[in-house]
This record gives sequence, C-alpha cells and structure tokens, in this order.
Amino acid sequence: MKDWIGIIADIFTIVASGIAIYLFIINKDKISSAINLMLNYSKQITLADLKYKIERLNDYTTTNDNQKQEVINILSDIEGQINGNPSIKIALSDKVKKISKFIESPINLTEPKKRSLVSELRESVRHIDVTNYNEIIKK
Repeated sequence: MKDWIGIIADIFTIVASGIAIYLFIINKDKISSAINLMLNYSKQITLADLKYKIERLNDYTTTNDNQKQEVINILSDIEGQINGNPSIKIALSDKVKKISKFIESPINLTEPKKRSLVSELRESVRHIDVTNYNEIIKK
C-alpha cells in the first residue's frame, strides 16, 4: 500500500512540475515584469533613503568635533548602503572611494570637501534615479 501511495505522490509531483514549467513558459514575460518591478521598487527605496541621508549631511558642519563625528557616522551609513546594493555600488564606486578616504582619515574632511561630496552624491543619485526611470519606461 505504501508503495502505491509513493508512486501516486511521485506522479502528482511530476504533473505539478510540468504544470509549473508550462505556466512559466507561457507567462514568462509577466513573471519577468513582476520581478523587475520588485527590483526597481527596491532600488527606488534605496535611492530615497540615500537622498535623505545625503540631505542630513547638510545639517552638520565639520568645524565642530561632535558634528564632524556625526558627519562621519552618516557617511559610514551611506557607504554601507551603497556597498549593500550591487547595481548602485557599480554606479557610485568612485564616490565610495572618496567616502572611504574621509571615514579612514576624518582629519582631511573639511567643510568645503563635505559640501563638494554632498553635491556629487546628490547629482549621482539623481542620475541613477533618472536612468532607472528610463529603463522602466523602455520595458
């Protein structure tokens, strides 16, 4: 009896797998679109969070030691978030190098350098954002 139950279960497994493969082949464009939608949504959330953190950098100055430490902490957050997202990491690799230098050697971080970095990051994130929308529209 157990053998028959096992055989029937195997047959149902094969049939269910066949149906799943068939549905995947028939609906691969829809499935692909759904996956792309989730990936783009995730990227948009990351970009929005980066924008917020970049704008927070303007609230602090590097001339005050306590505020400079907060700037370094925010830069560390930004670096970690960029490194955590492969597509954004590629696009912002040169900015991550600058951020890393300031984190490793905070004494080199001056107010003009911070402002320059904030502007570069802001524009780079905008560019990624616009590029992302263009990719969505083309699909």
